[in-house]
Amino acid sequence: MNLPFVRLVVLVARRDYLRTVRRRGFLAGTLLLPASMVVLFTISSFVGFQSPGGVEGPLLVVNESAVPLQPDPAITPNVVMVSREDANAGLADESVSEYFLVPESWPEQPNIHLVVPPTTGSGSLDALTRQQGARAQVEGLLRVSLLRAAGLPDDSLTQALAPINLTSVTPAGEPVSEASVAAGFIVPYVFTLIFVLSIFITSGYLLQSVTEEKENRVVEIVLSSIPALPLMAGKVLGLGAAGLTQVAIWTATAIVAIPLVNQQFSVDISVSPVTLALAVLFFCLGYLSYGAIFAAVGSLAPGAREAQQYSSFFGFFAVIPLVATPLFLNDPASPIVAALALLPLTAPAAALELLAIPGSSPLLIGASLVSQLVFMAIAIIAAGRIFRATLLLYGAQPGVRRIVGALTGRA
Repeated sequence: MNLPFVRLVVLVARRDYLRTVRRRGFLAGTLLLPASMVVLFTISSFVGFQSPGGVEGPLLVVNESAVPLQPDPAITPNVVMVSREDANAGLADESVSEYFLVPESWPEQPNIHLVVPPTTGSGSLDALTRQQGARAQVEGLLRVSLLRAAGLPDDSLTQALAPINLTSVTPAGEPVSEASVAAGFIVPYVFTLIFVLSIFITSGYLLQSVTEEKENRVVEIVLSSIPALPLMAGKVLGLGAAGLTQVAIWTATAIVAIPLVNQQFSVDISVSPVTLALAVLFFCLGYLSYGAIFAAVGSLAPGAREAQQYSSFFGFFAVIPLVATPLFLNDPASPIVAALALLPLTAPAAALELLAIPGSSPLLIGASLVSQLVFMAIAIIAAGRIFRATLLLYGAQPGVRRIVGALTGRA
């Protein structure tokens, strides 16, 4: 390889890298994730996460039906049978907030009523949780009463209405918490979102750098010393290194935070070194592909506003896999998933999401890698030609003939 070419690329890469990492926006975006994790764990260590409590205090029930209702302390410990007059008096003096009314039409019509003051709303989440627990006790009371009226012995009632505890376990019998199950749905989405955001933040800086230098005509001075191809290559590599710096900080934060998350929320989140290495590789390929596209867009657009509009078109394709996350989770072998993993514009996000989902096809991930490698090479070559042929155009958008000529090497 030509040594002066390499020196020029390194010079431009160093300049753009240092200029990018010193930006306030870059520093704020990079440090936002570590700072958010520190705040989250600080708050959780002081506050803690408590599950909503059950029903506290007496649960008033008014029975106007023909079926005798007999509360069972083992099933309905909070139920107290009262008359309708006493229940309404309690609502009037605000000693009770609600009561359940079993009307005369029950059980022929399986409807009961929750009676509350006319100006009272749901109040709070705790009130809604309490009502849910209260309804469960009233349902238990009604079912027990119907079964007793049918002549079912109390021993059978106890067995039939005893609560059933459902626990999730692995094939080896190890318990799996509900939080771990939820994490299995959330982690792939967050994992992909972080990497895709980094790809577009870094590519956005590349687009901004090209359009700013083009509008300010700084590029004329730069091109007097550095040819177009090493200039573009240096910008892509320098800003890619800035993106890798951001990813490295976020990855280090994740490595430190994962054990703390597992301990705090009783989950089992783990990322293998192979998955992490492949994720970084796919990030590099995704950035190089979109970086080349954005460099070409920046050189083609007459101004920064037009460049942002053109780049948003490509951004739409990149987020399609994020929108299709439920499909990735429910059916990773779907043809739609395969298509998203192989299409060049959707492959970076789709491949990152497949890496985060256990059981994804290694063959599909390998095919996605090849697809991105081929597209990256084509995009860099095409972008380099467009960059060289159109960078010095000001206030005018090149025509289709000029673009085609640049792509075929005739411009």
